[in-house]
Amino acid sequence: MNDFLAPFGRLTLWPAVGAVALAVVFWAIALVSGVDFSLWQLILLALAALLVNSVVNGMRADTVKAPELRVRTVNEPSWRPFTDVNRWEDRLIFAQAKPGRFETSNAKRQLVEIASERLRLRRGLTLDGQPDQCRALLGEGTFLFLTRPVHDCPAPRELDVHLKAIEEI
Repeated sequence: MNDFLAPFGRLTLWPAVGAVALAVVFWAIALVSGVDFSLWQLILLALAALLVNSVVNGMRADTVKAPELRVRTVNEPSWRPFTDVNRWEDRLIFAQAKPGRFETSNAKRQLVEIASERLRLRRGLTLDGQPDQCRALLGEGTFLFLTRPVHDCPAPRELDVHLKAIEEI
């Protein structure tokens, strides 16, 4: 019951009994004075006043500080601390799950971007500008993987060979 009445503040039985008793006393005094009120209307008025008082008390600012909130996001779960690595893993899993669409996937595009950037920064080469030097540095298979259309995601062993070649730049 307290959970149901939680929006109305703290509402207990004894204030309601007191409000009804006060309404009966007021009705008796009014009756002796010559004023005729309906008893049920006075009881409803007293209970309504008690309810309004409880609502107003429930809206007051708390004097006791609430405990500090602990927020846990869904996007960065604690069991996957290396988010960027996991994004790569997810992209490769999706690329592998969709045969024939690896060439247009983000995984292939980003592998080419990383290889191009490493070649540019560490060797001063570009895949388009100096293809012979890049082929010698990367190896024939990895160079073709980066420059030619690849429809399906390579097998994990082949992908490992390509990634190691890119890392060794």
